[in-house]
Amino acid sequence: MISRPHFFLLFVLLSFFNPFTLFWFQISLTFVIVVPMTLVIWFIARWQEIVDIEDESNRFEMFFGCGIYALNLARNAFNFNEKPMFGLFDMLVAFLSVCVAFYGFKGFKHFVLPTAYLSILIVGYQLEFAITQVVFLENSLAHFIASTLNLLTINASANGNLVTIHARDGTFQTLMIDAPCTGIKGMLAYGSLAVLMILDVKASPKRKALCTAIGAIGTFLVNLLRLLTIFLACYFLGIEAAMAVHIYLGYGLFIIWVFLFWFLAFKYLLTPTE
Repeated sequence: MISRPHFFLLFVLLSFFNPFTLFWFQISLTFVIVVPMTLVIWFIARWQEIVDIEDESNRFEMFFGCGIYALNLARNAFNFNEKPMFGLFDMLVAFLSVCVAFYGFKGFKHFVLPTAYLSILIVGYQLEFAITQVVFLENSLAHFIASTLNLLTINASANGNLVTIHARDGTFQTLMIDAPCTGIKGMLAYGSLAVLMILDVKASPKRKALCTAIGAIGTFLVNLLRLLTIFLACYFLGIEAAMAVHIYLGYGLFIIWVFLFWFLAFKYLLTPTE
């Protein structure tokens, strides 16, 4: 038989992926992949604690959780001014609804960390909209990429947030590093839970601080590697290949990084000190 924790995980995923959210609502391809993937990482890390949860919802809490989820979908569906959207706030509501429906209000204390993670994503996403131009970061990244390419004997120059490279076919290609390309959203999405998970582990403050610093710096370096790879693809393979790398590489690199970082960090944090 399927245990209650397995049913809980199943319904969390169903709250994200169902006919309404997939075929009727508009979704962000970034977050519909990132958020469930990151939550699954947290579930794997804390699975035994979830199995040991004794809190159970009563009938009112079950109906309350299902009702809140349904009302939130209806709110989006009947927003006639815009196309229905299933975004980060809706993911937070969905997750909390399933938590209440399965474990009740008292059981919410076991899911503070993923709730904080989703809340941080919402704040970061709104911040990205509020700051339409992160000029200093854009320009700094452009000059860093140009300098790195020149070190690799690839003729490149930077002007503001524009990077121009002399491609192998003799043409000049100019690519712009704008606010979304700085990786703010990606670093928030893939890095915040990794750091929060470390803070949740019972380990020495020194080890936590070290892993937190490595997690933040590593996530930023992965974004630099992503940008550099895009420009290398443009130089060797052309602009179309660079655009393909721009779309798909970010997901792969950050997912690999988070899994690798999570595995090594927890192995280090949970190793007893002599």
